[in-house]
Amino acid sequence: MSKQKKNILIIEDSLAVATLIQDFLKKLGYHDIEICTNGGSGIQVFEDLVNSNKMPVIILDYSLPDMNANDMMSELFTISPNVKIIIESANEKTDESIKDVLRHGAYQYLEKPIRFENVKNTMEILEKEDKILENEPVDNTNIDSFLKSSTQISLARISEYSGKKKEEILEYLKKLKDEEKVVHLGDIKEISCNMCDSVKIGQNFHCPGCNGSNFKHGKLIEHFKCGNVSVEDSYKNDICPKCHKEIKIIGVDYKVIDNYYICSDCGEKFPEPTMNYVCIRCNNKFKLEQAKWITSEGFRSSL
Repeated sequence: MSKQKKNILIIEDSLAVATLIQDFLKKLGYHDIEICTNGGSGIQVFEDLVNSNKMPVIILDYSLPDMNANDMMSELFTISPNVKIIIESANEKTDESIKDVLRHGAYQYLEKPIRFENVKNTMEILEKEDKILENEPVDNTNIDSFLKSSTQISLARISEYSGKKKEEILEYLKKLKDEEKVVHLGDIKEISCNMCDSVKIGQNFHCPGCNGSNFKHGKLIEHFKCGNVSVEDSYKNDICPKCHKEIKIIGVDYKVIDNYYICSDCGEKFPEPTMNYVCIRCNNKFKLEQAKWITSEGFRSSL
């Protein structure tokens, strides 16, 4: 008997794009598929599914009307840190915004316009990982997939994701190296869980004032005359919200403070959110200073 396919949650503001993905996934055998067109409803549906003992794979649009991918991931990982999130965006994989969400725990990235072959490949990798977790036999093609989907990957990470011993993997990688299909990068040092040593680590971000996750990235404006410092949007028609005087010349009347975060719950303004780590395997939460560091050989595909 074949294993039941995963639940899928598509969070995409374009209903047309979401429907196209849904129709293609149905052709691949996935039938339990939910669609949400904004972040708020996506979070609620995901929480409802988790509470019903269903763990969907999430296909998440990077830019939604009410939230971006980083905000969404923070909320989703809080509900369940082992959720698989696939980001879709028109930005290229080399773009810093995409690198950022991948560093922060996104499982995979799909470039828009969506190519169905890429969707199929991503879902196949997910299914192979499921087989690994169930101790079903899997051939070396999953190692090839890990190499091709990463700019670099460590031996420790390949071992954990493939379920194979490091010695076995090294033997296979040596064969690929002799065939000039992989490049040895030297050692890679990475964070691991201080409880179970897993390198499957996600990150949670929160406001340093109230520990909430309802914050957004933006700019602040400081009005020199009255000393008001508030978000850019609060200066309607260039009028200071405190003294109601017009701001005219940057550097004379006011200055702009870039790259700040503003908490929607407590109003705190901060240059960086507080971050802690969460282990995807055992759900252990820890701070950077509590983390273990492991070093293993690094590789990348040369194809």
